[in-house]
Amino acid sequence: MFQNQRRLYPVLIYVLLIFAVSSFPSLKAPGPSFALKDKIAHTAEYFVLGLLLFRGVGWTVSRSRTATLGFLVSVGVSVAALDEIYQSFIPGRMMSVYDWYADALGVVIGVGLFMYAARRDRSRSEDGKSEWPASEGKPT
Repeated sequence: MFQNQRRLYPVLIYVLLIFAVSSFPSLKAPGPSFALKDKIAHTAEYFVLGLLLFRGVGWTVSRSRTATLGFLVSVGVSVAALDEIYQSFIPGRMMSVYDWYADALGVVIGVGLFMYAARRDRSRSEDGKSEWPASEGKPT
């Protein structure tokens, strides 16, 4: 299924990093305090995961954009749910559905943005302006 399994290493390392950081009790986002700071931090954290998921898996899931988006978002949102559950066992931390919503938003934006960029690259390659990487299949 996956053409180059080494592309998954950054995803796995990043997921381990997410859980390692979640292990710190009473963790607060760095920087000045303002409304929704925590939610922005969650969205940014999972935005990166969304990018890494698409980069690691890309179009190898399916040639259908909808199926690829659905699969990658499901994986990212599942990681976020497990992270929120894990945090409920850490002193000073708690599980929050609102944090999970922010995580899901980050995954959707990250995967969607990378899919859009890949699709744009594909249309350029069809015009002869750039080449699609040989290691990735072209989406339909």
